[in-house]
Amino acid sequence: MKGVYTAIVTPFKNSGEIDFNAFGKLLDEQVKAKVAGVVVAGTTGEGATLNLAEKEELFRFTKEHCPTLDLVAGTGTNNTADSVKQTEVALKAGIEKVLIVTPYYNKPTPKGLFAHYSAVAATGAKIVLYNVPGRTGLNIAPAALKLVSEIKNVVAVKEATGDLGRLADYLDAVGTERFDFLSGDDFTVVPFISMGGKGVISVLSNIYPEICVKMVDAALSGNFAKAAKIQLATNKINHAMFMESNPIPVKTALAMKGKCTDKFREPLANMENANIEKLAEIIKDFEKTL
Repeated sequence: MKGVYTAIVTPFKNSGEIDFNAFGKLLDEQVKAKVAGVVVAGTTGEGATLNLAEKEELFRFTKEHCPTLDLVAGTGTNNTADSVKQTEVALKAGIEKVLIVTPYYNKPTPKGLFAHYSAVAATGAKIVLYNVPGRTGLNIAPAALKLVSEIKNVVAVKEATGDLGRLADYLDAVGTERFDFLSGDDFTVVPFISMGGKGVISVLSNIYPEICVKMVDAALSGNFAKAAKIQLATNKINHAMFMESNPIPVKTALAMKGKCTDKFREPLANMENANIEKLAEIIKDFEKTL
């Protein structure tokens, strides 16, 4: 895995149903921008509030709509049996890679993590391990990652601590060749790649996929001066994407552009009016520089 993977939003109609017309258009923009792939029903896609039937329909639609993209299905939960079941649904839909978050709330030991990932791996899916302690309450230790590295089907790691020191510790523990490390943090993509990372699973690329691709391509080709310039230029807009809980700002930004509604699944709520005004101003200022 290499390049920009967009953690794509899931548009909803005002009725609350998935808006596949809007979703298809969003996918078309990603293909046009030449992203490497998309992650469907991840955190940004509000996967936690999609039921299994909705996920299955979303997976099938994505596979049929953009067969050229490298697709990753968000199927991880804090319930091993449920994660296995969702992964089997993704495989039946034709998606062979799955994003499996470290189980949240339970706080499993390394032994428990190994059992969890082993059970999902038994489905035959290729696994992207997702470390995001800000969401899960569990920051996978380097020793635990080394243990999980014994599971052949775990092929990549989405590292979303924003801590480059943690990436260095992981590389010390498992080397540079065992996993494709992907940043889960739009703020630090360029330095992440400079240390051996292969790309990013991005929130910002929902709105500006071409810019994100340009930045990552520059970094991967070794042109870090060009990549760093883009990284710094996107700093304020990246901060804006987390003014409220993701995916509230990014979906609100897409709604501003007429790409989808700003409908969310509860318990997420619409963005505060004051923050909408701030977001609009930041977008306006950013787009003046393009």
